[in-house]
Amino acid sequence: MSQQPAPAAFSHLVNLAADETGTFVLWASDDYFAEKENLVRSDAPVWKEGVYTDKGKWMDGWESQRMRGPGHDTAILRLGVPGSVEGLLVDTTHFKGNAPIAVALEVCEAPHTATAEELLSWPVAEEGAEGAAQVAKVWRLALPKTDIRSDFGNVIALPQLSPRATHVRLHIYPDGGVARLRVYGVARPAPQIFWQQGSIDLAAIEHGGRVTAISDAFFGPPANLLLPGRGVNMGDGWETRRRRTPGSDWCEIGLGRRGLVQRIEVDTHFFKGNAPQACSVFAFDAGAVDPDDAEGMAAAMAQVPTGDDAGWTPLLDLAPLVQHRRHSFEPARPTVATHLRVHIFPHGGVNRMRVFGLAAPTPREQERLATLQALPRAELDALLLSFCGATAWAQQVARALPSCSQVRDVLQAVDVAFWALRESDWLEAFAAHPRIGARKDAAAATAQSAQWSRGEQAQVHGAESSVTAMLATLNETYFERFGFIFIVFATGRSAAQMLALLQRRIGNDREAEIRNAGDEQARITRLRLENWLLAG
Repeated sequence: MSQQPAPAAFSHLVNLAADETGTFVLWASDDYFAEKENLVRSDAPVWKEGVYTDKGKWMDGWESQRMRGPGHDTAILRLGVPGSVEGLLVDTTHFKGNAPIAVALEVCEAPHTATAEELLSWPVAEEGAEGAAQVAKVWRLALPKTDIRSDFGNVIALPQLSPRATHVRLHIYPDGGVARLRVYGVARPAPQIFWQQGSIDLAAIEHGGRVTAISDAFFGPPANLLLPGRGVNMGDGWETRRRRTPGSDWCEIGLGRRGLVQRIEVDTHFFKGNAPQACSVFAFDAGAVDPDDAEGMAAAMAQVPTGDDAGWTPLLDLAPLVQHRRHSFEPARPTVATHLRVHIFPHGGVNRMRVFGLAAPTPREQERLATLQALPRAELDALLLSFCGATAWAQQVARALPSCSQVRDVLQAVDVAFWALRESDWLEAFAAHPRIGARKDAAAATAQSAQWSRGEQAQVHGAESSVTAMLATLNETYFERFGFIFIVFATGRSAAQMLALLQRRIGNDREAEIRNAGDEQARITRLRLENWLLAG
């Protein structure tokens, strides 16, 4: 399946709604004539002359039936890559007499497990409302109602960059067909992705990697290099035309996070008669910048040398490539970089490229770590006990903190300290939680711990009375059976979901439940620490 190229105006951006990255059309108000899933197909829309189904003319896109009353049609997409939206391609190709006359777009940030029913219940934030961008469980208007043309690739720039979005809602007025929807923007992965101990693909699209410059992309865009998995055919890679002049083709890749590059993979999968003979890689470090600092990011981009290789640091010397093979290279000297410049000699095609390394901390992360390490001991103890109510755990983490140089070190110290605890320590931690659904805070909890719990259990309050009554009854039965309260990772779970877990776990023996409760406590502890780090 050949890729539909990005409009020139958005060539520097990522299609956040690419099917290959896991975008899913979650819901549509109506798709009688043509399925909603066609919206995110990666190929260009096609026309099949004279082909009909029992519903009508076969169309390559999403098409609703004619609206016979007030209202309009809508579709909700869960983006494969969360990010801030800058522009759209609303492609109505082949929809000549049945295209909508206008579209609008709303965005929201929600868990990937959010259902259509949940998202449909969320209100739209009032325009200009103070702090609207920070309000949870609301849709935010990103593109007001905008006229579009039929049988046309409508390229639409948003009035301003949207807040971070995991889902988008496309409104079409009043009904009709859209062949393809592309949602172009800047990828904004969750920072926790970069806090893990092992290497991560710093160039992956889902981690914020993007192509910033190219020499040629005649047969296939270099953005394909950064897609997940291995390409499905030769058309699913970066391929240049046959070069008739001396030199090499190249592309520049902006890494999703500044990091220490340790290993590079160059995959010529499916390129059997036109793979390059060799490649080389150069690195450039534009310095540490917070991903949300737009001005800082722009200044960093302005530093990147253009034109030739002057100012770039050699990372991988001329390395031979063969057809239809995944090649792995380790630079002689691991290098910190924000950008890579990749040459292929003299031309040809590459299917995928991976850049594995350790993400470097951002200035904001280092600032939060410094704040944590500088807290007076009494304040530090209270904060740590709000994460986990085990005194021994808090003491061990406090002792480890001075030697932590970045966030991943803190997370490792937290895990090591937790799994070294005795059962009595775990029981102390469990006792610091209120029971699920209880209005009264646990006596052992700190004020901050109580606040965490209220937020984590937000979905319980307001649940059906029959569910909350059953939760209260089984919570008491659980406590009588095991001697400690039912511990569950409540964030993002409804009262009904937690009741189902309680019903499933109440039949376990005590040893199994100690392990289950410990696993849940570890998740709660980690989330609270991460939320504190991100709150600064």
